[in-house]
Amino acid sequence: MSVSDLITVKVATKQDISTLMRTAEKHKTVKGTDMNARSSRSHTVFQLRIHASRQLPGGVARQQLHGSLNLVDLAGSERLD
Repeated sequence: MSVSDLITVKVATKQDISTLMRTAEKHKTVKGTDMNARSSRSHTVFQLRIHASRQLPGGVARQQLHGSLNLVDLAGSERLD
């Protein structure tokens, strides 16, 4: 399975993330529906992968930590008022 127009962007700072989120917002398609005047027409998948390592006491080995957070916004998800 593949995802068209998928890109991976490496970020290192909060500013990098803010810039990336503003770029994503500019590319999002929005159109009115019967239930919502500003409904998203775009699917968005945001995956935050965090990798960290540290030297263990004694300097013999390194501890590696990995984490992942997935956020998915599906087009057409209407909110109820």
